[in-house]
Order: sequence, then structure tokens, then C-alpha cells
Amino acid sequence: MIWLHEALSRCVERTNTGGPLLPASRIQVRIDGNKATPVWLGTGDHLWLRALIDDFARLEGKQYRDVLSFLQEPPKVSSPPGKCLMVLWLLQNMCSRKPPLFDVGGLRNKIVVEAQRARDVGQFNRSDVIAAVAERFGISAAETNETMFSDLPMERRLILPDPIPDPHSLAMQTNLALAQGLLNVASEITVELYGGARAVVRQVHLRRLLCTAEPLNSEGVQLKISGAFSLFRHTTMYGHALASILPLLLWCERFDLMARCVLRGRKVDAHLSSRDPIARGQSPQQYDSRIEERFARDFAKTSLDWDLVREPEPFEAGGTLIFPDFAILHRRDTSKRFLLEIVGFWTPDYLTEKLRRLRELTRTPLILCINRALNCSDGELPVHSRIVWFQKWIEPDEAVAAIENSGI
Repeated sequence: MIWLHEALSRCVERTNTGGPLLPASRIQVRIDGNKATPVWLGTGDHLWLRALIDDFARLEGKQYRDVLSFLQEPPKVSSPPGKCLMVLWLLQNMCSRKPPLFDVGGLRNKIVVEAQRARDVGQFNRSDVIAAVAERFGISAAETNETMFSDLPMERRLILPDPIPDPHSLAMQTNLALAQGLLNVASEITVELYGGARAVVRQVHLRRLLCTAEPLNSEGVQLKISGAFSLFRHTTMYGHALASILPLLLWCERFDLMARCVLRGRKVDAHLSSRDPIARGQSPQQYDSRIEERFARDFAKTSLDWDLVREPEPFEAGGTLIFPDFAILHRRDTSKRFLLEIVGFWTPDYLTEKLRRLRELTRTPLILCINRALNCSDGELPVHSRIVWFQKWIEPDEAVAAIENSGI
């Protein structure tokens, strides 16, 4: 069972979403020609998953060398080998290792020094050396013997995840690790998504992924992302960044993803979609900042004539897509529609370019809320913009006044 030793001794690879990333050697797919179909876990796997979970529950507090020996035996219920391999890897990486209660390295050093001193005077006795050092550390000789090497990886004791996952959640989390593992070995990815695109695109930019975004129909967005294996050299960091967008895709209204992957020395296409049985993690934050969150809350209380829409549909401008912060719609006259952008750190050139692209894109009027305190240039602002200045918070009354004074 060499793979068990590798899994236990390997550092846990985690994306910024906190989930373990299934390595390529553990990925289970069915390959037919150039098509790779992920081997998902489902309700039919719950019986043997329960047996596996019960086995793991018995390992609480055991030394890792004992864990290895125990896991060499198959679970009480027969299981598909490939699926079991993925689940075991995930369970092991969900666990942690208990740290030593004190400086074990210092304990060993003291024992070495004391043993050498005893040898120098011809009075070496192992039990006496252990007892002398144990007394200095305020522990028993038996405890000294037991904990002397407790900082070594295979001597550390297992700590189970809290709570221990049930069969359903374990299956869904394994599917998530499998899907993210596929993205980690992708050379290129195409995603069609509807609803919630802003959070995905924001993550793409934050992780500095190579991406182009285009409008799809009237409401969707198509992203084309270069994967780590399309680069001159595959980088683990880029692969993890690519995998980090999947948990956000799962919160979109729907998505379809096609990934060209490098698996087992060949290129294959893998398809993922919102219909796959993949676990959702924590939902993405609704707002990018406390300023946006407070403005949305205060605006709802300020005016009953206008509705504030968070993350309206993206617009194409200058060959790129723009994702406005808000849209403001009149409740009784939907032809009255404004876009609202909140700008913190800015320069006049940045605002001019932003306005230029937005005005190329649509005739919808724009309201800019600008933090005056964060101005970093003395240049002049564009005269044709509707500006709402703010210091710490945006006053909704001023935004409504800017709308009503626009003459629309």
C-alpha cells in the first residue's frame, strides 16, 4: 500500500477555498477516445462509505504508523477500488496530526547529553538516563519513553475532522476534490455561466488567470481560461488558482465547463456542469466591501420608488466585459434605468477610461460614487460624469438626487 504512505506523508494541498486538491495520480475517470468522464460517487456508494467512516472513527488518537497498518486491510464492505482510493485520500487529508505537548526535540537533546556524561564516567544505564531527564521535565520515565519521538510524522497521533462527514457529504466532497483535480491538470478551459458571473470573474482577476470574457446570448458569459498545462512550465500555484474558481461556479444559476486535461500522458476533454453531484462550499460574499453592503441596506430604506439590483448583467465595451456594481431601476417605469459604480482608489485617467468604455457599451446613464479621501492625483475629472462624492459611507439620498436631477 505505497500510495497510503505517500498520502499520509504529503503536505495537504489546499485551494483558497479550504478544500484538499486531488492529485492527478488519484483522479478516476473513464476514458473513451478523447473524452474523460469523471467517476462520480452517489447514493449507491453510501453503504461502503459508512463502513469506511466507521473504520476511521476507530483511529482517533492512534499513531500514524498504526493508521497505516490498519488501512492496509480492506473495509468491512467491498468497495470499488478507484473510488475507495479517492475517498481514503480525502479522509486522510481531512484529518490532522496532534502536535507534541512540549519540546520533544529539547527532551531528546537532554537525553543525548546525559547519556554522554554517563558514558564519560563509565556509569551508563539507559533507565537511569531516562529517569534523570524525565525528572528535569517533570514527567514520568514511562511518559518520556512514549513521547520521545512524538514529533516525527509517523509517530504523531491522528485527529479526526470535527464533525466526521456522513456518507452523503463525504461523497459530494470527494466529487468536488475530483473536479478540482481535473482543473488542476487542465491546459485550457471554456466556461458558459449564467447568474453569479461577477464573483467568478473577480476570482479570475484576483488569481491572475489568463482569461478572455465574452457575452453569451442576452444574460450569459463565456470565459476562456488558459490552464497551467498551457504554460511553458506547469506551475502548482496556477493550477490551484484555476481550481479555486469551481466552488464559485457551483453558486451560479447554471454553468457548463469543458476542460482540456492532461491525464495519463494524453490529452482528453472533461465536461463539468451544474448538474453534477458536487458539494457546494460556503456561499461567496454578496458584497465586495462594507461600503457596498451598507449602501445597499440604506438605499432600500431611503426610496420606495427605486429598486437597487446587485450585480446586473454584464455589458460588452471595447472588446471586454464590464460588471457594474449596481443597477437602479424605477419600480413603475422600467425605462428609467441607471448603472452605479463605487470607486475607491482612482486617478482621473482611470475614471476617463472607465467612463469611455461604459459609454461605448450602452446608453444607460451612469452614477459614479467616488471616495474623495482616496484621490491620488490632482488632475481634472471628466466633466460629463454624474458624481456622488463620499468620505466613509455613501449617502443614498445623494444618489437618488443625482438620478432625479439627471432629467431622465
